[in-house]
This record gives sequence, C-alpha cells and structure tokens, in this order.
Amino acid sequence: MNTGVMFLIPALFGAQLILTLVLTKGEICPGQRGRVHKTLPVLLIGWLIAAVFQPIAVLPLATLGYFTMKVKTGKTRDAGPMKVLFAAEGLAFMAWLAILPSLSLPSAFLSFVAIPMLGALTAHILLTQARTRLQAFHRLLPFTGFVSAMLSVLCILWLSSSLSEEALATAISNIIGSLLLLVCALLVWAMHLLTGKTVNKWQLIVAAGLMVVSASMQTTLI
Repeated sequence: MNTGVMFLIPALFGAQLILTLVLTKGEICPGQRGRVHKTLPVLLIGWLIAAVFQPIAVLPLATLGYFTMKVKTGKTRDAGPMKVLFAAEGLAFMAWLAILPSLSLPSAFLSFVAIPMLGALTAHILLTQARTRLQAFHRLLPFTGFVSAMLSVLCILWLSSSLSEEALATAISNIIGSLLLLVCALLVWAMHLLTGKTVNKWQLIVAAGLMVVSASMQTTLI
C-alpha cells in the first residue's frame, strides 16, 4: 500500500462527513446547497486516486458518484437519495478501516487524527469555494485542525520513540521539518482569525500544500 493513502483516505472521509452535515443539516438556501453539491466531484477525483492504491475505495467512489450525478444540485436535501449518501459515508469508513492492518499502532493513530485535521481543511477549502454563509465553520474548522494537530504531534513523537538510534538520527531532519511545516500550515489556515479578515480560498490552498508536504515527510517515519 502507498503510504500516502493513509492520509488521503482520512482526508476524503473527513471532508465527506462535513459536507454531508452541511447538505443535510445546514441552514442554507437552495442556491448555496447547490454550490456545495458542485464541489463533490473534487472528492470523487480524490477517491479515484485512492482506488488506484486501495481497491476498496471504489465503493465510496461509486456511491458518492451516483449521488452526485443523480441529484439536482438545488434539491440535495429535499429530493436526493439520502440513503445513498449515508451509504457512501459508511463505505468511506470501511475504506479507512481497510488500510489499518498494514499500519503500526502509532501510524494508525496518526491516520485517525488525519480524519478531523485533513478532512476539516479539505472541507474548509470546498465550503469557501462554494461561498457558503455558514460563518461558524470558518472558526470551528481551524479550531478542529489545531486540536487534531496537537494529537498529530504526539503521534509523531510516538513514532519517533520506536525508531532505533541510527534510524532516528537519519530521520531527525524530517521530523523537525514536518513539525515546522505543520505549524506554518496551521498559522496560514487561521490567518483570517488572527487578522480579522475574510477567509480566502488561496490562503487555505497554501495551508493545504504545507500540510501535504508535512504529511509526506511524516511517511518517511513509517
């Protein structure tokens, strides 16, 4: 299994959960709901990439794809096959469970933490692209990222403690680099909160890029 999948599948699963919550429970008008619905193909592309390395990812890809194509974008909650959407969540969870046997315990926890951390950032980008007026999410999602990042740091330290002295000496630059990039990603992600300005899509994309590089450096510990 490609080690990047241990972060990609949790990111897709977490983002899908948040978007499902917005589509089913969010107090938004049909126009906003339609714009959120139009972001779902981004997740489909992600699931397609994941399926190359983890075949079971075809299941959430197929169910979410069916839901995406079947529903008129303004009628997601009123006329959509909601059971299919909820099934896609269950299958996404199964796809994540399927990668766990190939991971050590610290790596499995790191992958679990990626569900709220990377999932929240991915969903934040998509919700910002959709121009939703759910202002609370612009505060809650970065906060979720901060809490998850603290747990992620503990997982990285746990992984580091399991390395031999020689392996640790070789990996120390990656450990420090990944932690620094993670901090930078969080600061960029929360920039709108620190400055009091409106959240910007490109700000979030930069944060995502930093977090992806940080995650790729973390995979060298596995």
